[in-house]
Amino acid sequence: MTFRTCTVWGLAGLACVIWAGAAAQEPAPVAKRTADPSHAKHETAIRALVDRFVKAYNEHNAKSLAELFLPEAQIVDENDATISGRAAIERQFAGVFEETPEGKIAIEIEAIRFLGTALAIETGTTTTTAPGEPPERRRYSVLHVLHDGSWSMGLVRDMPALLTSHDQLQPLAWLVGDWIDESREGSVKTSCRWSDNGNFLLQEITVRQAGHDAMHVSQRIGWDPLGHQIQAWVFDSDGGYGSSVWTPTDAGWIIKATSVHSDGSTASATNSLELTGPDRYVFRSVDRVAGHQVLPPVEVAVVRQPPPPK
Repeated sequence: MTFRTCTVWGLAGLACVIWAGAAAQEPAPVAKRTADPSHAKHETAIRALVDRFVKAYNEHNAKSLAELFLPEAQIVDENDATISGRAAIERQFAGVFEETPEGKIAIEIEAIRFLGTALAIETGTTTTTAPGEPPERRRYSVLHVLHDGSWSMGLVRDMPALLTSHDQLQPLAWLVGDWIDESREGSVKTSCRWSDNGNFLLQEITVRQAGHDAMHVSQRIGWDPLGHQIQAWVFDSDGGYGSSVWTPTDAGWIIKATSVHSDGSTASATNSLELTGPDRYVFRSVDRVAGHQVLPPVEVAVVRQPPPPK
């Protein structure tokens, strides 16, 4: 760990996030299982119910499909149009199968959460396909009800279309602009903008010490559709690299970060951003480790730079 690296880490507001690099946590699994052992058999039963739904749909058996619902069940589409009752649900799917006789469905369960002992909420994504047409993906939620010892679907709701990467990054849109963190040791200037297609936030960071540029860092912040989380990738002018995972909190963001420096040494930290105003945030870094060296916590205030006078 050189003096230069220690100093940069101590200086940088958002640059500390970059220098510390990427996430040390595992990506969240797509299909999340409950940790409560008492729910295990019920979750297995619900997953079997979903498998029967897929089988009935792909065999275009509207009657078998409707029998998976409670007699008084409802289906609500993304425009809040409601189909009520098992008979109406059977007619609805019979019409779908008549319109698309070769249509198929696949379901990806994201989570099953239990509410007490007789209710469970399933969320996930459906992908429907038909020859000659592009696949159609939609998010959904299902309220499952335990009745007479077996699970049935009570309420199915289509959610709005899948959010784009740009949509997922909107909570960080406030980063766009120019920021500065200054101290007696030097300064860190950060410029952030959207990528041309709007799917990434691009940051260019310049660290100045003793009146000259000591390091330049580039960071790309994007949405990880596999881990369902915001992730960032970083590269510095010395040849180092890293990445980080960003998790929202009530106060701002927690950033788990690791990096590899150009000399092969590694670093990790747990960072946080706390918004204290539209043009100011506080950066904190704890659990800072560089190689085998434990570093003290860091806290700095970062402010937005006003535009230059015309």
